[in-house]
Amino acid sequence: MKALPTLLLVALLAACGGGGGSTGEPPPPVDHAVPGRFVLRVAAMGTAGHVALTEKPQPYRDSLPSAPIDRRIHIGGPGAGHVYTPPEGWSLIDMALHPSGEISAVLATHRALRLVRLDTQARELTRAELTDPATPLDPYYDQGGIKDDTAMLPLHTRDAVRLAALGEDLAVALRTGRHAVVAYRYGYTAQGGHGRYVQHWRSLVEPGTTVMARYLAGGSHDAYGQLVNHFQVLLAADAHGGIAVAVPAAPHNNAFVAHAAHFGSVPPVLPDHGAIVTRLDGQGRNLGAAFVDTGGPTQVFALRALGEGWALAGRHKVAGQAGGWNGFAAWLDGAGRLQRHAVLHVEEDDVLFDIAALPDGRHLVAGATGYRQNPAGASISDDGAPLLAVLDAQGRVAQRLALPAGPGQNPVRSLEGQGGRWLVGGMRGGPGTHTADADPARLRADGYVREVPAP
Repeated sequence: MKALPTLLLVALLAACGGGGGSTGEPPPPVDHAVPGRFVLRVAAMGTAGHVALTEKPQPYRDSLPSAPIDRRIHIGGPGAGHVYTPPEGWSLIDMALHPSGEISAVLATHRALRLVRLDTQARELTRAELTDPATPLDPYYDQGGIKDDTAMLPLHTRDAVRLAALGEDLAVALRTGRHAVVAYRYGYTAQGGHGRYVQHWRSLVEPGTTVMARYLAGGSHDAYGQLVNHFQVLLAADAHGGIAVAVPAAPHNNAFVAHAAHFGSVPPVLPDHGAIVTRLDGQGRNLGAAFVDTGGPTQVFALRALGEGWALAGRHKVAGQAGGWNGFAAWLDGAGRLQRHAVLHVEEDDVLFDIAALPDGRHLVAGATGYRQNPAGASISDDGAPLLAVLDAQGRVAQRLALPAGPGQNPVRSLEGQGGRWLVGGMRGGPGTHTADADPARLRADGYVREVPAP
């Protein structure tokens, strides 16, 4: 496999300062528990509140159609404590927090998608069915797999749509039942406290192609969602209204092959593993794509706008290394050109679920370490340690920040900085692949949103 280069990190500035309450005293540090559910994503709301996307660990299922996903939105902070639960038959997939404090969310059945708008108390303001008559007409490069031309999401998973706020407007990226990757911009107009979504544009990011399913030979839980990562898309928007869409690439989804066949711009030798990152402007014009070639199996879990560029985070399998999986990050400049990518090894196996910029060229990363994965399979151990670390300007771990943890899986899934404070969200006491094989009651986890000192 190809060796990954040593990196120097781009110097990016993060906002710093403090917030205070109405009495002039700073609010107490956030330490919010979510029993029975883990925090998949956290966003800061004002100076003291937060919004968390939570999930209940699900038993592994390999049956079709795609299994429901149990996610909710929790609004925390002074005077908060509101929860949004989707209606029966629908799964909540993702959310985006707008400057007004309102929240957009996307719901899914096994074939259909719906947008909902929530107020600051998690009450539904409006809804709109996310339909697209152009879906069956997208180009398709057939490698012999299963597709559904009229579905708005893949047959094998509902977890294939992401949202990002563009002010009060909304960016959407999804993989259709034809496995094409499509981006949209929806405007939002308030109407008597209710409002409505209006689609402004549609942009094809990747053509349709065969995407093959992956399965466990045995086990009761898909730890880290690794079996469906190659179906997913990632989405981020920067402060100027620019959009980036990242597609994990692997032999299972033919991402590089289909991109080359449709767009024609390719490197001399097509890679097998990594990601494709495509930038769009605010009008949906495609500004070009970057190929991130990792030279070995890679799962990408996060895409982040970083002021003057973009960053990816995930994990990468290193051939011949004991354990094998390292944290993975890649950086692109403001023009979308790949600058560098690297692996991060702390102890045993590692994974990164989020990344953000700090002052002086440093970065804050969130993930897990100290777990083990079967070198020949997908089984992840019962135990793993939280990873919250500062990378110095040379990409080395300069500081690990301590977080409470106990037996079981303890990944840090999300981080968010605002006004000088940092919020992290994650899981404590979660399951590995085989934790609940003999006892379904052990398929559980406790989540949290916790404020940590600015590094």
